[in-house]
Amino acid sequence: MRQAIIAVIILVAMSLNAMADFAGDFQAAKKLFAQKQYADAQQAFAKLAASAPNDHGKAASLSYAAMALGRQNQYEKAIELSKSIEAGPMAAYTQMTLMTENRKFKELAAAFKEEDVAAWPDDINYKGFSMRGRARNIARDRKGALSDFEQCVALAGSDLWTKLEAMENVASVHHALGDDAKAMDIYRDTLAVYEEEPGRKGLWLYPKTLLGAVGILIGQKKYDDAQALLAEFGDTSEERKRNVYGFLVLEAYGDIHAGQGKKAEALEKYRDALGIQTQPGYINRVEKKVAELEGGGEPQ
Repeated sequence: MRQAIIAVIILVAMSLNAMADFAGDFQAAKKLFAQKQYADAQQAFAKLAASAPNDHGKAASLSYAAMALGRQNQYEKAIELSKSIEAGPMAAYTQMTLMTENRKFKELAAAFKEEDVAAWPDDINYKGFSMRGRARNIARDRKGALSDFEQCVALAGSDLWTKLEAMENVASVHHALGDDAKAMDIYRDTLAVYEEEPGRKGLWLYPKTLLGAVGILIGQKKYDDAQALLAEFGDTSEERKRNVYGFLVLEAYGDIHAGQGKKAEALEKYRDALGIQTQPGYINRVEKKVAELEGGGEPQ
């Protein structure tokens, strides 16, 4: 009897050691992935999948191995590998991630239309809703997208960045569906979070949220309200803010002044915006606004 107990203790100890070794090796492989050493990461995760102490470890290893393949422009092989994951939610999550990274949004929306994302584990379900919501929105399934984004907000928990992104998307979809009142409520709720977390205002999602709200106010010809809200973005003359969002903020100021009939002020903001290198489509749009204010001539 004593020998049997000792044997069990030895087996348990060996199992715990194996799990500890696996956990350490898994973190090392994740570090390779984070450092964009995708070929090495893929090989490391493939080995871990073969030696994983349990099904969860195997599924996680195969998921990372597939994503590492995807990052090496081997999409088809990555999808094939992801389909070998026996855990249904992890297989679906991995495929959705690969499709998102390869901008196959319509395919994602169609393939996972009936997926029960809510039944996924808590650490990935909200991410699944976020990805499918984005895909549905691009596929013009606005109501489906709205439902997914709202689910993401509800499930994101401590992942504040993903929650803020989902809130911005909820507001944007409400606007697309013609409910500007609801959109403004959500935008203001989102901006209120930034007041609690001001350190996040330097990230791209804050000006995107702000400009979404300002755009609605401009569309409603509430120019004073739009200008007051836009002022929260800060001084766009600072060099560090002379980027695409600085461009869009200056354009918004120009639109406000143009709506108020202040031609000189509008032209000043538009021309300041044109001093920023950004997407050609944005530049062409503002050049047309300048031409219209100058009397229909060619853009300057």
